[in-house]
Amino acid sequence: MVPDMGNNLKTLRERKGWTVEDAASAMGLSKSGYEKIENGSRRLTLERIARAAQIYQVPQSDVINDRTNTGVVGEVVRGGRVRFFSPETPTLLVAPAPFDATIDTVALVVTDGDALPGVAEERWFVYHGTRRHGLPEDWIGDLCVVGLPDNVVLVRRPFHGRRAGTYDLFTLGTEPLLGTEIIWSAKIDWIKPR
Repeated sequence: MVPDMGNNLKTLRERKGWTVEDAASAMGLSKSGYEKIENGSRRLTLERIARAAQIYQVPQSDVINDRTNTGVVGEVVRGGRVRFFSPETPTLLVAPAPFDATIDTVALVVTDGDALPGVAEERWFVYHGTRRHGLPEDWIGDLCVVGLPDNVVLVRRPFHGRRAGTYDLFTLGTEPLLGTEIIWSAKIDWIKPR
């Protein structure tokens, strides 16, 4: 048996759009047996880790919640603008993972002291999870990474704009951006000094 540990089975299952019953069937387990493994009340065996990796088509390390570090995927520069690192470039910089990090948690590093005044200092990490299409209603007013038309990506607090389907984006130190469309968003979960 593998020692007590968390796992990412719920995240992997939800990412695939499966119910607990779907996942249990794919793993060859009863619904209650799968639920016990997913919620951590029953430990994963090495065989079940391998099976989960196979059915979710991920490396075995993504099944186990052994997240002490997470990849840094880009930087936040002056004005809260986000520049992502090239996908072809291997991740050389890592950040300590927040305690509740999932396999979808990534970090941005603040590389300019005026990037997020009053929110994060230079060299701090800003963490977010999965990108969502548009902006979920319950993220209104929360600090988010937002993808706008023309591949502009910013860290801002979005609020409803005057016209339907548009948003007003706010942050300290810069003029608000009014009446813009949000293509995708990712909610900021953590901000930590480096």
